[in-house]
Amino acid sequence: MPSTTRRQSLTTRYLMTCAAIGAATGVLLVPANFVAAALASTVPVLYSAMLGLWIVGPVLALALVRRPGAAVLTMLVAGVISSASPLGASSILTCLMVGAALEVAFLVTLYRVWAPWLFYVATFVFSALYTWSAFVAFDAASMAPVVQVLIVALMMASSLVGTWAGLLLARRLERAGVARGLAPARRVPTDVEAGDSTAARA
Repeated sequence: MPSTTRRQSLTTRYLMTCAAIGAATGVLLVPANFVAAALASTVPVLYSAMLGLWIVGPVLALALVRRPGAAVLTMLVAGVISSASPLGASSILTCLMVGAALEVAFLVTLYRVWAPWLFYVATFVFSALYTWSAFVAFDAASMAPVVQVLIVALMMASSLVGTWAGLLLARRLERAGVARGLAPARRVPTDVEAGDSTAARA
């Protein structure tokens, strides 16, 4: 019974944490969607610099709770809230796309690897694909070469900055004890394992 109660408590905290991050992300994306809608059709270069805003939330959720589905659940909530913008219901699909895309990298590792480098790899791959689709949508091929370079550079840089910000927030919240008992404990080798490892290297 205690074990069942603990699992229920953990599930509730997991859902509430993802919902809270998703709600905060959604509130941030409402004005961002208004700005993005205006810039996409007028100044696509500036629009490119906004991609990182969609990255912070799912990265924060995954890094903080380190459990399957965190990015998708967080971005579902964010999408529902941010649908109160020019994008409407399509905002839900956009947010789910971002969450699912970032989640894939961790699914491949069976959610056993949570190193910062994997977050950057996941973000880089997603951003590269998204940048390509935006490049086509903006008909960037017809623009001046310098504009093409700026669109690609700003999108990639913005997404990486968003990843950095999400990881930074996760570290600070973890130090504050927000994830205590929620995220799986980071495994530390025992003395025996450490001794075996040292002997193997010798």
